Amino acid sequence: MNYYNYFTEIEEHFVQRRGKHLLISPMDWGLIASWRDAGVPLQVAIRGIDIAMDSFFSRRRGSSKVNSLCYCHDSVMLEYANHLESHIGESIDQAQNGGGQADGPGNAEAVEFLSERIREIKAAAAKQSLQNSSEGISRVADRLEGALQHLESGGQVDSEALERDLSIADGLLVEALGALVSPEQILEWEKEAKKELKIYRKRLPKETYLKIHGSFIRDRVHRHFKIGELSIFRL
Repeated sequence: MNYYNYFTEIEEHFVQRRGKHLLISPMDWGLIASWRDAGVPLQVAIRGIDIAMDSFFSRRRGSSKVNSLCYCHDSVMLEYANHLESHIGESIDQAQNGGGQADGPGNAEAVEFLSERIREIKAAAAKQSLQNSSEGISRVADRLEGALQHLESGGQVDSEALERDLSIADGLLVEALGALVSPEQILEWEKEAKKELKIYRKRLPKETYLKIHGSFIRDRVHRHFKIGELSIFRL
């Protein structure tokens, strides 16, 4: 299963089905990540989305629309359970196989993306208010520069490996930056998260909800320091 393809195919399919041509939210990206981590094959996720959307449109009244991928979660997980049951006796890899293949970002795109994130991180580290955590932030910049040098020297883009490395670096970056945010600001973000993620809390298991909540806070940290998220899906 192509890692990059998994996210983009699900986003494109959901946007098309809901008939509202807006990109999905960072929280919905977190939900897709939870499906990916659980091993839900691409075609199973697509089928679950179709079942949920078909059901919605058969019952829809007026101009109501599905605003979040969360609406499809139960259907996707039910389809995944059915998929696993129908593949009893096969290997785990066979049961979870089924994602289409597609190219991820090209070399030039990845180089541009890494260069911009490095510039933003160094600009943040240079600010006087960030001096106490500049070592941790600079360490992240060094990791990104290593990946950048690899690509600039002719290295090929491995979408899954690059995303894995970026995810680790992003966690380190958010941890360093988060320590600089005031308790008052954190409390404000928590209130905002409680309001905006209400639909997720009602429909998702606690573990999945906490992942999406973490994505919400991480997004606010990035915005606060004007640094784009370290993920190839933000290209």
